[in-house]
Amino acid sequence: MKHITFVLLAVLFLQFDCSAQTSANGHFLVEFAKFSPPTKDMVRAFEGHIAEQFLAKDVNGKEHYLPDYKGKNVILWFWSTEDAVATDQVGAMTLLQERNKDLKVIGFAKEPKAKVQEYLRQNPMDLDVIPNGEIFGQMAYGAELGNPRMFIIDEFGIIKVVLPKEAFADNSKLLVSLESILNGL
Repeated sequence: MKHITFVLLAVLFLQFDCSAQTSANGHFLVEFAKFSPPTKDMVRAFEGHIAEQFLAKDVNGKEHYLPDYKGKNVILWFWSTEDAVATDQVGAMTLLQERNKDLKVIGFAKEPKAKVQEYLRQNPMDLDVIPNGEIFGQMAYGAELGNPRMFIIDEFGIIKVVLPKEAFADNSKLLVSLESILNGL
């Protein structure tokens, strides 16, 4: 019986993904790989649920309170000024908001206010951008889904579609894809 228990424990231990190291003072260290549920499970955890309400100031000092946009579809767009994939999305997001009067796009830039303001001076856009979006996103809107990511919220405040980083392999179809999603709401 002891042998069976030992074999079972050995098999269980070997199933963990771990790496061993030695610390500077000679102690043996074991680090387990960070567990992350599959992206589709994280997306399902948001879709169909009421969007987390927030009150945040954009780089111009204007306050944005999510319940103020009831009756409109809202896209929460988490991005970084340093990410080429995300910066390629600026034009599509601006055009999307211009074409859809019942849509509000709110960008949450990863960087602090001064860096976002500098980016906007060099790259003007007609979108509201909230700085330090990474902090906000970690609290309520799935930072594990990567950047850029989008949450499409219907006029009743329900998250209808979540687009994680993996969804943006081809930005050339972004505008058409988002318009199709919005038409389906």
